[in-house]
Amino acid sequence: MGGSVGFANTNTGERLRLAAFFARLALKERVTPRLHVRPLVAELFLTENCNLRCNSCQCWHENTRQELTADEWKSVIEQLREQGLIKVNFTGGEPLLRRDAETIIRHAHDCGFRHLHLNTNGVLLDAQRLRAVLDAGVRSFNISVDGPDAATHEAVRGVDGAYDRTIEAIERLAALRRDHALRLRMNFTVLRSNVASLPTMLRFAQDLDVPIYLNLGTDTTFLFRDPAIAPQVRIEPDDLDAALREVDSMLRSHRRGRPRYSEFRYLRRHFDDIVQRDVPCAESQLKLMIHSTGGIGGCWGHDPHHNVRTRSIRDVIDAAHYREEHARLFRKDCVGCGSNYSLNLRWRPSSYVRDLRWRAGWERLGDPVR
Repeated sequence: MGGSVGFANTNTGERLRLAAFFARLALKERVTPRLHVRPLVAELFLTENCNLRCNSCQCWHENTRQELTADEWKSVIEQLREQGLIKVNFTGGEPLLRRDAETIIRHAHDCGFRHLHLNTNGVLLDAQRLRAVLDAGVRSFNISVDGPDAATHEAVRGVDGAYDRTIEAIERLAALRRDHALRLRMNFTVLRSNVASLPTMLRFAQDLDVPIYLNLGTDTTFLFRDPAIAPQVRIEPDDLDAALREVDSMLRSHRRGRPRYSEFRYLRRHFDDIVQRDVPCAESQLKLMIHSTGGIGGCWGHDPHHNVRTRSIRDVIDAAHYREEHARLFRKDCVGCGSNYSLNLRWRPSSYVRDLRWRAGWERLGDPVR
């Protein structure tokens, strides 16, 4: 859910397209609600299978079959390029479970995509696999870490030994950042079982010198819909506030690589109001989601209605159904999820006003949310 939208080393044309994208979002919010905003980023679920057994996710409960072949993914990537998208995120499940993952990623690079991103739990990212992924063209990584120690992380991830392998992957990537101009980020999912570790997790990320992103626990998105997950996303307000009060003092002394105040404030509201309709969903407009079995469209919380095996990407994006659906998703006529809430905040001036009020001491984390 913390798929990256950062763009390193953008050229002038890409910067102009991003500026135009957010300008169109402003128009869509305030002037022309049905304005069609075409996606710029593809979120490709190479597989929906996983090698861990997270208690916050249900994708490992069954084995997804009949996933797109490498040749089918290559056709998808070629169509994405024709439609003018400028970035591809490879995700899962655990995308590195596919032995042909690097072949698919390299094809995106060969097709001219300059911005390639990988979401992974890091367990399979040993030195040899990392070299293959870098050779394929990936320069941006999100690594999932759900605790500052093995006990906390593996209580969520469900596999003994996973923590050490994940941290080794992060350290391996961190050592290569400068030579390969890599973007690296840790993703920590805030859950009932680990919320007390949030301040320690921020210190841990600082010690590793790796920026941290906070995923928001949810049971509404397509990989997380399971009754067994619901207790993990029911966080006691007092527990969350206690963690945030400690975070507040930490942020005031060191902000680099950490979420902004407005992001923590959104996090606090998320567990009371998962939709937060006062913040329109830029994420749903920016990304085109393509699932491992070919489903295309929808968003994190709403399933696709078409399939790339039977319909071209161009036809899907240009169809009236896509436009109408994404108009609804933008205004959050949806189940809510919190996915990439930081993007939804970054293009809104009110977020920066909140941050300035916090810096002035007029607002604090842990105070009642208004």
